[in-house]
Amino acid sequence: MEEAVVFAKLSQLQEDLTLRFALEDEIVKLPRDLKVKQELLDKINLEYIDEHTRSETAKDDFKSLRIQYDDAVHARENSEKQMELISTQREFEALEKEIKDASAKEQNLLKLLHVKEKQVHEFSERLTEKEQLMTLQKQEVDSEASKIEALLAEKRSQLEALSQKCDGYIGGDITEDLYNKFCNIVKNKKGKGIVPIHGLVCQGCHIVLPMQFVNVVRAAKEIEFCPYCSRILFYEEIEGAEEQFRKSIEDIDIEEGGLADFVDSSEFDDLL
Repeated sequence: MEEAVVFAKLSQLQEDLTLRFALEDEIVKLPRDLKVKQELLDKINLEYIDEHTRSETAKDDFKSLRIQYDDAVHARENSEKQMELISTQREFEALEKEIKDASAKEQNLLKLLHVKEKQVHEFSERLTEKEQLMTLQKQEVDSEASKIEALLAEKRSQLEALSQKCDGYIGGDITEDLYNKFCNIVKNKKGKGIVPIHGLVCQGCHIVLPMQFVNVVRAAKEIEFCPYCSRILFYEEIEGAEEQFRKSIEDIDIEEGGLADFVDSSEFDDLL
């Protein structure tokens, strides 16, 4: 198989691999979107449980205060009835103090009862809001889960077909080893696994390559990899190559006299 055919095949494989890797990323990303919504629902559920626990505690406190208040009222009323039975000033003063203390306790308990009743009501309102929010979020999670499951099934089917197509490239000059290397390059280099050389410059990493190496790539006798970015290289004839060659050489930051070590005029003319 001629190298030009191999490069064309690798270019097509590059397109298919790019699509395959994009599908793999989507398949990984889709459940993450659902996870965020599920985490929000879990958070609301925990808040509801905490609020419900505090609400029940408030209700128990309210019941306890109600009992204490009723007992204080009965105690005061009983003391007031005993006023009709006393016969001495000493008994009157003692009972009067008892009634006064009972009335103060009764009023204090009544205030606490009103505060706790208001708290119970506020808890009830917040719980209602949390229940509505939970219902809406649960519906959203269930709806999103159904959509994602359908999308995942579709994308997994596409990925399976694309993976089989990519594996079908293995054979002939594209060995399994070359295939695996190329897959890694395409994945790590954002979809660019095979790139041309324009002049002396790799179009993947844009680094100027040694003239001798460029000649080897141009001969296209075997697969060559860029020594800097690891991409597969092929030489591409372009208009204005001489000007680009000279510009590439001028851009190299080398000491005076070092240019001859990099490229001589005969090599430069041969490449043109």
